[in-house]
Amino acid sequence: MEYTEYAKGHLTGQPTADDVVVREPVPFEDPGCFTPGTALNAGEIEHFKSQGFIVKRGLIHDSRAFRKVADHLWAHVPRNILRRNEPQTWLDAAEEQWTDDDVARVGRLIHTNWKMRSPGPSGIGTEPFLVEAIANHPNVLAVAQAFLGAPIKPPRRVRGIYAVFPKHPAAPGRLGPHADYMAAQLSAMVLVHEVPPRCGAFTLWPGSHLRLHPHWDTLHGGIMSADKGEGFRTARDAVLRDITPVEFPGDAGDVVFWHPRTLHSAGVNYSAEGDDPRVRLIVPCDFERAGLTYFDDDEYGPGEKFQWWVDTRNFREDVPATEDNIWHNWAV
Repeated sequence: MEYTEYAKGHLTGQPTADDVVVREPVPFEDPGCFTPGTALNAGEIEHFKSQGFIVKRGLIHDSRAFRKVADHLWAHVPRNILRRNEPQTWLDAAEEQWTDDDVARVGRLIHTNWKMRSPGPSGIGTEPFLVEAIANHPNVLAVAQAFLGAPIKPPRRVRGIYAVFPKHPAAPGRLGPHADYMAAQLSAMVLVHEVPPRCGAFTLWPGSHLRLHPHWDTLHGGIMSADKGEGFRTARDAVLRDITPVEFPGDAGDVVFWHPRTLHSAGVNYSAEGDDPRVRLIVPCDFERAGLTYFDDDEYGPGEKFQWWVDTRNFREDVPATEDNIWHNWAV
C-alpha cells in the first residue's frame, strides 16, 4: 500500500494573496494569570478563549522520557545524513539526500523541518515514552479534561517527533502558516528540551481560531467542503495581514495547549547564525472526549493511506460550525 501524508489539493493549503506579507514572530511572554499545575483559573480560560492558547510551564517532569525522545530521533536518521554532534551536517541540504523510501519509513524532511513519523499501528509516535510518558501523562490529561469537561479518550499515539534544524545563515527564513485539517478538540505541543527565542519554537497567530472556525463544516472535524474554501482563504489572509504571530520559547516539560482551528507554523531556527546551533524538538499531541461515535472520512482521513499519524477522529455527535458556536460543549 502506498502511504501519503496529505489529501491532495486540500483547501487549507491554498496559496496566499500576492499582497500578504507574513510578519516575523515575537517571543511570547506569559501574563501574570498563567499559573503552574493542572487547574484552569479565570484568566487562563479567558486568554484561551480570546487568544486560542495557554502555556502550562513545567507540567511534565520526566527527564528520562525527554532524553529518549532525542535519542529516538537521532537513531532514525537515514544513512547518518544528519549527525548529532556535527552541526555542519544540519546545514548541508540534507533534504536532497532524503529518498521516497526515507519518507515512508521516518517521515518527510522539507528544508529544515523533519516530521518524524511512520505509518502502521506500531509506527513512530506509538512508543511508550511518547504515549504514556507524554500524551497520557496525568497532568496533561487533567488539563485537557478541565478544558473539555469530560473524560478524555486515552491517546494511542502522538503525531510523531517534530524537529526544526537551523537554517543556513545565507538562506531566507520563512514561516509556513497553516491550519490542520484533522479532527481534534484540543491540541498540545510539548517541549522536551530548552528552546530559546529564534530557535524554531512553535509559532501561532493569536485569535485566529475565532476567524477561521466558521469556515469548517463542523465544530471539531477535519472536513472542509469546497464551497467554504474561498471564505477560509480570505479569512486566513486577513489574519496574516492583521496579526503578529507569537513563538513559544521555553524549557523541557512546558506544554502549549491550543485550539485546533488556530493558524500556526513551525518556527524558523536562526541558531546557526550564532555560536550555539541547536535542533528544536517538540511532541505534538491531540485530545478529544471519550465515548463518542468516531469515524474516518474517505477524502480527508484519517485512514490507511493518509493522515495515518492522527489518533483523533471525526465523530457523529459533532455539530455544524456557525459564527457564534465555537465554545459549544466546552467546559470553559
